[in-house]
Amino acid sequence: MKHLRLTSLGLALVGLVGLFTTTTVFANSWYEIELIAFSRTTDKSLKEQFEAPTEELKTSNAMDLMRPYVQPAVADLIKTIPACAPAQADPTLPAPPAATPVSDAVQQQVQQLLTEHQQNKQPVAVVVEDSLDVQLEPELPFTSLFQLNFQNCLMEQWDLDGQLISRPLSAEELALQLPAPAQIPATFTGDGLTKNSAYLVGPNDLNLKNLAYQLQREAGKQLLLHTAWRQPLISGRNSRTHWYAGLYLDERTLQSETDTTLQIDLMQQVQQQLDAVQQGQSSLQQWFSPWQFDSLVQLRLGRFIQFDGTFYLRQTEDPDQPAQLAIKQSNRLTLGQIHYLDHPRLGVIIQVKRYTPPDTTLARTP
Repeated sequence: MKHLRLTSLGLALVGLVGLFTTTTVFANSWYEIELIAFSRTTDKSLKEQFEAPTEELKTSNAMDLMRPYVQPAVADLIKTIPACAPAQADPTLPAPPAATPVSDAVQQQVQQLLTEHQQNKQPVAVVVEDSLDVQLEPELPFTSLFQLNFQNCLMEQWDLDGQLISRPLSAEELALQLPAPAQIPATFTGDGLTKNSAYLVGPNDLNLKNLAYQLQREAGKQLLLHTAWRQPLISGRNSRTHWYAGLYLDERTLQSETDTTLQIDLMQQVQQQLDAVQQGQSSLQQWFSPWQFDSLVQLRLGRFIQFDGTFYLRQTEDPDQPAQLAIKQSNRLTLGQIHYLDHPRLGVIIQVKRYTPPDTTLARTP
């Protein structure tokens, strides 16, 4: 019996040591990463031929910390409305921080998005063609009036009889996202509130502000993105994050230009690419991202922190180069040091350092 008691005590001690070790490892697994990306003015004296992307960035399993701020979903916006805020389940827990109310401009965007969604769901009348019978033009379906009442978070619709019907937003409506902005601010941060998973830091937590400011003032350079985030890194596992910036240049944006300018630009671009193909320098490529700058950053924790980055950058200044460049960079990072990854068209500055989250966050983390 004594032997059993000693064994039980030993197991208990091992369990306590294991728990303490796990907690310590988790506390030490958090890191803060700050990233700066900037483009360079074209140097036509360079004879090097740069690569064009051959495939789309594989971002399906990468964290996108920018999306909730760039293109928030209707469901996320609804949560910020005071009348829609869910009741706190446990009154003993500290109250969550107050969310920023939805502005009038955002409310109009949400209403327009829901309006377009409702109009797209209206049934379309079908006219039978090649018929000998005289067909009267069918009456268009009645489009009911509707609006989102931000006072009670209900969709209000009027039926054919003029009766007001209130209903909650459907799952399909809540999944809608606001349209992408025309351009993303070069300095991109979040609310900085501590979370149990990866999150963007606040504007006051950027440490390389002076460096970014110098780049903005330096001739021949354009600051594309300056951001920072905090996340746990686990040894042996890859962490992939998706970052993008600059102008939003999808087909609809291009079509907004005048037809003459658009045709000239497209013909010039096609001819340039064909000439490059004949010279064996390039191949015809399509746009894989609507953003001026698109990237996939991968960090792997081991004896060193291994950094692997894939960057897509649009350029239109040098006709001898592909209109979209694919740039890959890899390096071992030393904690606390500022690393500069150089390319004739793109510069990337990255710093990784340890971060100790508050004890309250560790206590709530599963």
